[in-house]
Amino acid sequence: MIYNKTIYWRKYERIYRETNKRVEKNPYVFKVTKHKLYYTAKFKEDFWVSYQAGNTPRKILRDFGFDIKIFGQKQIDSLVQRIKKQALSGNGFTEGENRQRRAPMKETFEEELSLPQPVERMQNELLYLRQEVEFLKKIIIADNSKKKD
Repeated sequence: MIYNKTIYWRKYERIYRETNKRVEKNPYVFKVTKHKLYYTAKFKEDFWVSYQAGNTPRKILRDFGFDIKIFGQKQIDSLVQRIKKQALSGNGFTEGENRQRRAPMKETFEEELSLPQPVERMQNELLYLRQEVEFLKKIIIADNSKKKD
């Protein structure tokens, strides 16, 4: 049983490497990793223009020189959503990864931590507003019960 599995994985790995090499040659491909395919900004712009013109994602990919067999429907849907998100963001298209790095956390100073008065004041205000909401609910319930009688 292990022997058959090994043959299967070797065959899969060979097919994967061959497909990878073909995809890397495409001018619209920025980078290929084991699990991801990164596109150039030019591809994203051209894809978006063609998609807006009414072409289907599969036709666009085929026209841009990609083998449709390597894409699943979920991958195509995800590609469309990512490109659409970038197009509507107003920041233009990015090359490669689309992730934004988080800004580093701001340092807190001891002076900021030693000022409990604003926090205490906000807690008191919150408590007061919650009591006020409960009071208004009781008035509305009493008013509704009078109308029913």
